[in-house]
Amino acid sequence: MEQKRINHLEKIPPEDWEKTPTSSKKLVEEMARQIEQQEKKLTGVLTVQEQFHQKNQ
Repeated sequence: MEQKRINHLEKIPPEDWEKTPTSSKKLVEEMARQIEQQEKKLTGVLTVQEQFHQKNQ
């Protein structure tokens, strides 16, 4: 069930990232961290749900 996580920042071309204002970079980096945290939480919830479902079949 484990899938490779996407590094969203890698999708931004380096030449675009270099032109991005520092304040925007910080915001994007924080949002990327939050997405990663939420993906980890969701993976945990889905694992528990799958275990529960298998246990109750």
